[in-house]
Amino acid sequence: MELSSAQLNALQYAQSILDDAGLSPRDLNTPITPLPLSIPDPCPAILAAQYIPPPARSFTLDEISAGAHRINRQSIVHAITNHPQGVVVEYPQTGSSEGNAVAHIFTLTCDSNTMEFNLPQFNFQYSLGDSHGGLNGVQCHLLRDSSGQPVICKKLSTSYMFCTFRYFFNTIHSYTNRLHVAELIAPPLIPFEDNAKREVFLKTFAFFCSLMEHGCAFMASLECVSLDDDTDDVSSMASAAIDDEYNATRHSSHHYIQCQFRSRDDPSHLILHNLQEFDISYLQALVNDDKVLIASHEEDARQDGYGPLVPCCFVAAPSERKQLCPHWHRSSNGNLARETLLKWEHHCTAKFDIFIPKDLPACPQIAVICRNPHSHPPPAPIKTPPLLVNLFRSLLLDMDWQLADATPRQIVLDSGFMKGLRIALGWAADRSPCLSDIHPSLANLDHVRHLINAFRVEKYPLGTGFEGARLLVDEENKWSQEQRYEFEIEAWDNDHMRSVTGARAFTTSQSAQAHLILFQRIFQIAEEDTGLSVSFHHIHGTGYKSVVADGHMGQGLGLGMFCVELCQNNTMICAYERNRQLRDLNPYDHLRRFYRVCITHFKRNVLALRTHVSSEVYSAMLSLASSEPQPDIEKTYATIRRGGRKAQGEFYGQFFKLSSSTDEQTAWLKDKLVTNKFILAAIYRPASLIPEVIWRACPSTTNSNEQAHRSANRDGVNLTLLGGIMRGRDFDERAAQSIEIHALLGINTRDQDSTHVRRATRSIVRQALVQ
Repeated sequence: MELSSAQLNALQYAQSILDDAGLSPRDLNTPITPLPLSIPDPCPAILAAQYIPPPARSFTLDEISAGAHRINRQSIVHAITNHPQGVVVEYPQTGSSEGNAVAHIFTLTCDSNTMEFNLPQFNFQYSLGDSHGGLNGVQCHLLRDSSGQPVICKKLSTSYMFCTFRYFFNTIHSYTNRLHVAELIAPPLIPFEDNAKREVFLKTFAFFCSLMEHGCAFMASLECVSLDDDTDDVSSMASAAIDDEYNATRHSSHHYIQCQFRSRDDPSHLILHNLQEFDISYLQALVNDDKVLIASHEEDARQDGYGPLVPCCFVAAPSERKQLCPHWHRSSNGNLARETLLKWEHHCTAKFDIFIPKDLPACPQIAVICRNPHSHPPPAPIKTPPLLVNLFRSLLLDMDWQLADATPRQIVLDSGFMKGLRIALGWAADRSPCLSDIHPSLANLDHVRHLINAFRVEKYPLGTGFEGARLLVDEENKWSQEQRYEFEIEAWDNDHMRSVTGARAFTTSQSAQAHLILFQRIFQIAEEDTGLSVSFHHIHGTGYKSVVADGHMGQGLGLGMFCVELCQNNTMICAYERNRQLRDLNPYDHLRRFYRVCITHFKRNVLALRTHVSSEVYSAMLSLASSEPQPDIEKTYATIRRGGRKAQGEFYGQFFKLSSSTDEQTAWLKDKLVTNKFILAAIYRPASLIPEVIWRACPSTTNSNEQAHRSANRDGVNLTLLGGIMRGRDFDERAAQSIEIHALLGINTRDQDSTHVRRATRSIVRQALVQ
């Protein structure tokens, strides 16, 4: 096939583009590999907590000769780490040997909520508290002001509060971080074989320990429980109990254990039948305190690496506030007990000196000097750094009223909370994140519950019961009826003869500025959903030709302000006033071109004045709502002016905001009537610029919209905000579906089709009823 010259030129141009990119036509058949999706960045708090501090660097000879290693004239440090601003360090490196010191320089950030600086020592997992001391007015050469001079600081000296333990094992450390702390926390475990024998022993031992600790729940204190041979008489078995603490017996080939005081006359005491899962021989020895048989069972267990004779390796940080070891042990006197936790035998020599500048805003840095190594394992990361606590708090408070019933389980099932968590973590994995992905300490659900309760008390100081509910009601009752305001945008669908809700919003502000924001967001969302920009007929030549509303001042002015925004750079000539450009129109000018007020609302406001004015004035007021020009409009204005304060003040005040002075009223009214602003132009067509055909085609009332509003209210009123939104959404979904079915299948919502004739008939009947 011969190619035209234009086609040949196109091919040559395409070939040149490929050559410039280093490609050939054959590359066009190569499958294109999609670019990998970018992984979102975590929020600043998560990034700060993910920081892994590098090992401290030693000072160079030049730095030492320059005195850069000096804290002051008496003290020096041997290594230093300058941490980035706002990072979280949970395990600050200490000196690697006795007398060795490491300096940490932290650049602080300010908490946006409290406007206070986040101090680094509150991120430390080490519990600081023993041997407190402090000095004011101390000079620190490691911190410098803007002129390079040493900063005057407050010095806080402290040491590590010793961890508690059951048995000692030695772990000296000076440097670790959250990723590697697990290697140092747990001591090497004695190897054991996880088999059925071990499981039966531990279940039996745990069962006996539980009986020792709790006994019969019916008794105020632990009482005797008998263990003996077969007997059909339970009461005689109980009375036959000797000094043994427990008494067990077999009955019908089944073992059971019961409280000594259980009898036919008093059957409320403990009895347990399900003993087949225990080692009866070992349980019998424990109940009868058979020391020889007990020692045999427990020594066999010890050799296999389990049981009460195995050395305990439990360690707890002081912040956990544990008093007793969670494990039961056989003490030196042969008794079973949960031993009291002791402080670490070998006093930790690690010391912390914290230098806080007297003027933190001028020098937002803190120096932490860590001397000597730790003589114990590092504590587990059980404390949540304050920065992450604040992040967790913000995620919970975003749940709004659902925080009232939040639990650790419910928050991870809440889609809103999980969405916020994904965003905060920069989560890109297929699985859902866990709370422990924020920090390992949040794997402890009791800790999570404690935080939730604290934030709940903050949000609901009177709780979430009756008193809390009453507080919320009292707060809502402080709002006036005007503040409890629902805003809707509805359109009349001529094809299906019904009102369609396009937008529904809840707000506590009725100002023009608030409505401007509403219109901006509503039309922005509509454009994002449809790809079509909002258009008004008087501006774009297409789009909205008329809008009928209830006469709300803020609503109308807000819509006019939105039109002004649309025409900011529009130099086109107005179709209705050829001597003006669209960008020169003010909000009232725009409203004159498309805005109408519901006649029903207008007449309702006039009706409220009927008893305060004469019939002549009342008729003159009503006559303003007309599509036809008045024979003598000035005479009508004069009649209303003679109607007294109510006619001038209240009637015109509703629509024109008259001032108190009569002269000012007259001047103001004259100005507003000449320029035809807002309400008058919205009820009296000759004062408007809306073409007559559009004026007559536009509905004169908002009755259809009010009917839709009433129908939605029948689904429920006095709802919570969330309930109102959800009910409104369901109502709108049903309306949209019924329209779709009517369009596809011709099935209406009523037996009688909604036609213009039927609508006119219903309107006449209603007007007749209210006359």
